[in-house]
Amino acid sequence: MNEKKSIILASTLFLVIACNNQSDNNKKSEVLTQEEDKIITKIDDKSSGKAVIVNKVNLKNEKLNANKLQLKNETKKSLLINGEKLIVHSSELKKGTKVYSASIRQVGIVKGSIVVVTKKLDANQLTSKYKISSITKLAVNTFQLVPDDSENLYQFYRTLQGSELIDQVELAIDYSEYFPKAETKTQ
Repeated sequence: MNEKKSIILASTLFLVIACNNQSDNNKKSEVLTQEEDKIITKIDDKSSGKAVIVNKVNLKNEKLNANKLQLKNETKKSLLINGEKLIVHSSELKKGTKVYSASIRQVGIVKGSIVVVTKKLDANQLTSKYKISSITKLAVNTFQLVPDDSENLYQFYRTLQGSELIDQVELAIDYSEYFPKAETKTQ
């Protein structure tokens, strides 16, 4: 008889625990449904009074696409570099940035170095005057400068270009990676 009571007691205890878990799951489901309703309500409140049901994934994708479009429009700028107009699709000009040359209709990659020609400064004077991480002598009075990482590359270029002590400044851009498409002649 004690065995039967033990089995009945154990079964009852199991049922109580199972019912309690089911109740917790229902509560969690209700909480999730309420949160979803709040999201839909927020969307309804922002709209023009029309009830709109929006798939959350689509809403996130639309927001991401809108942010990308806004970022793309904000960061596109035109700069005069090396005597030509370059279109930059980035907020900052740095090593690895892609630029488009309107004059040669090609995309190039900024290499991160600047070549200068100066008759008034030597390598030691250039190093002491500007924040340079490395300097290489290429020819007589011609040096390749790599600015410190802390330096804004375009501002550094403009500073060198504005110096009376430097005769010529050229930002290194590699156009070899993106060849222009060959024009085909039709007969």
